[in-house]
Amino acid sequence: MKIKFLLPIVMLAGMAIVYSACKKSDSSPAGPALTESQVTTQVVLDLNSALFGEYGGVNFGEGMQGPSSFGAKHLSGPKLHDLSNPFCGLVIDTAINASVTAGKDSTLQVSGHIKFSFSCSNDNLTGFSTNDDLSIAISTPELTATSKLQETLTLAISDINDANSPSTLKGTLNSTTAYKYKTGNKSGTRAFNYIINNIVLGSGDDDDILSGTISFSTKGTGSKGSWNFTGTITFLGNHQAKVSIHGKTYNVDIRTGVVV
Repeated sequence: MKIKFLLPIVMLAGMAIVYSACKKSDSSPAGPALTESQVTTQVVLDLNSALFGEYGGVNFGEGMQGPSSFGAKHLSGPKLHDLSNPFCGLVIDTAINASVTAGKDSTLQVSGHIKFSFSCSNDNLTGFSTNDDLSIAISTPELTATSKLQETLTLAISDINDANSPSTLKGTLNSTTAYKYKTGNKSGTRAFNYIINNIVLGSGDDDDILSGTISFSTKGTGSKGSWNFTGTITFLGNHQAKVSIHGKTYNVDIRTGVVV
């Protein structure tokens, strides 16, 4: 069985991540360094966007419906299995090297590797895993930027008879970006690294993280600030989290990043 991987969602994700990186790094208050509270907001918003599809990738909050956006297409070839559930045994493992033009003056290049697979028990879907390593370069009238994205994540649903039941997520998620504006002599870098320890995701359209912890490290520089911190995020449910960073603790709304 050969599989063709449809690329637009990966390219859109890359464009969104780079734009988000630059906006966050250059919207901070002026000063030689960002405070723990300011970095807490950036960490929570970056993670929330990555997990719930705001960057254009998989929305892990949708459970087993999340990977449908990837659009795997079966081409002619022999069958490798004969299960009534066509996703059981399905593996997408492919290299990517593509470029697109977005508008008149913007280009996006994506290269690297994507691996995506489903797990099953007794012909019932129990979860999926993704292992991606992508390099992204964009050029727009405003800036040029390069980004490296790496994720190794496994989602498992709690009730195999209910695809909308709460699910657990574990693995690692890393992103680094370097950017330079074409006017104003502004440039910067940013990096976010997460170790996800079996967090529990809510079901439905609520996009909540019910429990679990994530360890993180982050550093960056920009025209208005810099930072270098490590910490942990403990999820409390009801869109609330406790972030411990550099010896200080903050309660945060994970949807808005507002410290409460």
